[in-house]
Amino acid sequence: MSKPFRLLAPAAAALALAAPAAHGMPAIDPPSTSSTHAVVAAPAPAPAPEADGFDWGSAAIGAGVAGLVVLLSGGVAMAGRARVPSTR
Repeated sequence: MSKPFRLLAPAAAALALAAPAAHGMPAIDPPSTSSTHAVVAAPAPAPAPEADGFDWGSAAIGAGVAGLVVLLSGGVAMAGRARVPSTR
């Protein structure tokens, strides 16, 4: 494996894991062009956030993933240094 690939692979993996998930929205039918008028109900409001507004479970998952990325990047860096022959 070439040196640039060894350096870029952990960074690419970290960026892929850090990408936010997509949030889908329900499709809303366009208004009809017919002469009849239909009453359209407004969408229900979003539920109220929790009391403190901070999701500790998501924070723990994020910290765990960040810790793994740091450990794996350090391991790759140390393994790369161990394979370099001496120039003496």
